[in-house]
Amino acid sequence: MVDVRKATGSLDTVTQANAVQFLFAIVDVAKGVDANITERARIVADRDREVARIRAASKGLRDYLDRVFEERRELHRKFFTRLDKAIEDSDPVTIQACVTGIVEVAKHSPLNDIMELRSVWADPNAAIEI
Repeated sequence: MVDVRKATGSLDTVTQANAVQFLFAIVDVAKGVDANITERARIVADRDREVARIRAASKGLRDYLDRVFEERRELHRKFFTRLDKAIEDSDPVTIQACVTGIVEVAKHSPLNDIMELRSVWADPNAAIEI
């Protein structure tokens, strides 16, 4: 930035060379302001794009987990209904099968499928059937 008093000695003795310096100083400041405005606009656009990605991913994950846990809830309910009946009937084979089924369902995390799907999507050579 150019100091008017330093460049001219006083405000009354501004030369054409000084005026050109002042003009270039103004242009430089304007360019800096424009660059800052452009950078801020880019940052806002990047932020908005990332927020949209997060919202879409969040919605997809919620939908997936809602569906999976609804299916699991129904599966657990059926296993426990059969287990209650097997206990009433004193049927050790069915009791064992029901308990094994309940444990197996509980051991499998619904997020395992997402991680597997993510690795398939990351592989450019993977064949995906929908």
